[in-house]
Amino acid sequence: MERFRDKGDTIYSFQGEFLVQCPGCRSCAIVRPIDPKNPDWFAPRRFSCKACGASKDWVGREIVRPWQGEPVDDYFHYPLWLQIPCCGEILWAYNLQHLDFIEAFVEAELRERTPDQQYGWSNRSLFSRLPKWMQSHKNREAILKAIAKIRNLV
Repeated sequence: MERFRDKGDTIYSFQGEFLVQCPGCRSCAIVRPIDPKNPDWFAPRRFSCKACGASKDWVGREIVRPWQGEPVDDYFHYPLWLQIPCCGEILWAYNLQHLDFIEAFVEAELRERTPDQQYGWSNRSLFSRLPKWMQSHKNREAILKAIAKIRNLV
């Protein structure tokens, strides 16, 4: 039996890099901190595309996260590369680690949570924030097929 244990990861745990669609050539590009040792959300970011050589830097003190509409990165608002229609919704991930998390959650027959040692029970973790359609057993097969298709994009 597949088992998923919540480790307390939040959506912010996966924001080290975003795979995005290059606005110039429509290839897969990346948005990540200029200094990989600086995990701060407001650390300067760089968009770069290996396919066409486009690059752009972001230096700001405000992140705008549009929760409605097309899935985009938090800095340049470019469309996420890892997205696909699924079960009448859009299945999306920031990067492959985020996709791995979703896949492990969806394929697990047993999903376990434990309270945070410091704060107790919380719904901050991504485990508790995934939409109901992803949590539903009836969608498991369709979601796993969609994830397999997404992996072929990278």
